[in-house]
Amino acid sequence: MLLLKTLLSVVLPTEPKEAIEKKLHTIILNFCKGYAIHNKREMGPCLHVLDLYRKSLLTLNQPVAVDAPSAIKNSGDHSKAKGRMLPCATRGGEDIVRSAMNLHESGIKFEKSTETCNLNDIWFKGHTLRLPVVVIDDTTESTLLNLMAFERFHVGAGNEITSYVCFMDNIIDSSEDVQILRSSGVLHNAIGSDKAVAKLFNELTKDVTPDPESWLEKEVQKRLDEYCRNKWHEWRANLSHTYFKNPWALLSLLAAVLLLALTISQTFYSIYGYYKPRGN
Repeated sequence: MLLLKTLLSVVLPTEPKEAIEKKLHTIILNFCKGYAIHNKREMGPCLHVLDLYRKSLLTLNQPVAVDAPSAIKNSGDHSKAKGRMLPCATRGGEDIVRSAMNLHESGIKFEKSTETCNLNDIWFKGHTLRLPVVVIDDTTESTLLNLMAFERFHVGAGNEITSYVCFMDNIIDSSEDVQILRSSGVLHNAIGSDKAVAKLFNELTKDVTPDPESWLEKEVQKRLDEYCRNKWHEWRANLSHTYFKNPWALLSLLAAVLLLALTISQTFYSIYGYYKPRGN
């Protein structure tokens, strides 16, 4: 960054230092992805081009906790370790690893968060998990690996990108999980099959353990796990998936309920008529 600032100051000798730094940030961000939405944000001093790009993908302030029952603790299954260190290895034995499919079966909905391209914008409230929209393309793997390496080798830089990648690995275990996120508009697959996307996230976190003190670990995943432990949510979701997604299944359910109500009514009046004849 120091070299780039020096070169730009030679090109723009009359510009003040602050203007040169802002101009440099705009040039770098446009080069990286063209995220114009981030060009107006004040990034402050940056250690490296990767540091600037990383800050453009994150909110400036850590989200504050919101009151809501919730719950997941990671995706996947302890029996599917795939030769890698599962993030849940750092948690208590009661924690359960759940994929997007498991969460969906528990009644959790996936929606796009309000701030796209902001990897800190992850929330769970009510029964909805909101995630930032991410495009998975040929550059995603190298980009995330470089950002994770930057966080690992720069003390104090933060670990938000690593936490995000681990969180996505937790809820993505197979192509079915990717399909659910893709149909919700959270993921855009530009590399081909959903299986390839699942493999990408599963391999990115090999030998990586997330920070147990991060927002995603302490708040989001904890609340997801609490939500999924409530069996009522799973029963309600099963009822919804079975009878309320298909109009014919819903009509069959209503017809069965109506038939049951008529049968009960007929039985009641038959018994009532026996004990209370009309003459009395």
